Amino acid sequence: MRFLHAKLLSVLLVTFYTIIANSEPYPDRPIKVIVPYGPGGSDVQLRMLQPYISQILGQPFVIENRAGGGGAMGTMAVRNSNSDGYTLLFTGTAPLTVNPHVKQQQYKLEDFIPIGNVTATALVVVSRANAPFKSFIELIAFAKKNPGKVNMASNGIGTTTHIVGEVLQLETGVKFTHIPYTGLGQVVVALLNESADIIIGIPGSFMSQINSGAFRAVATTGNIRSEFLPDIPTIKEMGFKVIEETKFGLVAPRGVSAAIVSKLSNALTMATQNKEYIEKMRANYVTTLYLDSTRFSEALSHENSYWSEMLNRKEFRELIGP
Repeated sequence: MRFLHAKLLSVLLVTFYTIIANSEPYPDRPIKVIVPYGPGGSDVQLRMLQPYISQILGQPFVIENRAGGGGAMGTMAVRNSNSDGYTLLFTGTAPLTVNPHVKQQQYKLEDFIPIGNVTATALVVVSRANAPFKSFIELIAFAKKNPGKVNMASNGIGTTTHIVGEVLQLETGVKFTHIPYTGLGQVVVALLNESADIIIGIPGSFMSQINSGAFRAVATTGNIRSEFLPDIPTIKEMGFKVIEETKFGLVAPRGVSAAIVSKLSNALTMATQNKEYIEKMRANYVTTLYLDSTRFSEALSHENSYWSEMLNRKEFRELIGP
């Protein structure tokens, strides 16, 4: 009988909080969503999602790109915002789980509440078409014979595009010269004008250049081959332990009420299940992967532990510097 009473109480509490979440007047004005990268890259994912989630919530998502510090600048802006649910962060996991271990930040993972993950896409290693190597194996062989002569562009120090490149160097025993930029738009230009030789990033940022022949895809970073580049081998299948399927999701600053987080999470669930949205993502070379607040939190915690261990290795500290 006591068990039944406890179970009934649990059901009543869930129902009560659901009613409270649904009756919350939030949102009654536009919601600002900061993307901590330059325009033309991962923000496209949010811009495709924007009309669907805005319709569900009844208020527009106002997207603001705030690049700098490998994602740290925009992340810190959300960390310092009011905890009223009207300033959110749409980000890859690196600013939350990598940056704090690369360089001391004024924020930590615990300063944010995960709302939900949207995508998880394997990265692609891209070279300029006229580079002196035509495959991943040739790239590694060239880099071993010419230490430091391969210029590796990235979105900035501490970003996924940077850190995965550093892991790649450790695993293959080569040395690239890292050239950080503040956005994928700049990276594309760098490869086109031959200021850089390679970049590691999400497929959607480079597929038009790959398809036109201006860039060459030489490898991908998933557990299995990319659905968008099925003829390109994974780094894993070539014998190196470099695996990254970068996630992008929505988080709120710590202090936002449970009712608001619930409402945002429910809206995100509905928006990401929209078939039209899913097709748009695939058309832009993005793999959808929805994780609710709990599962996204678990994924972030796992990544945080992994990168904490990885980035505190002596050889890694020597690569990325003080």
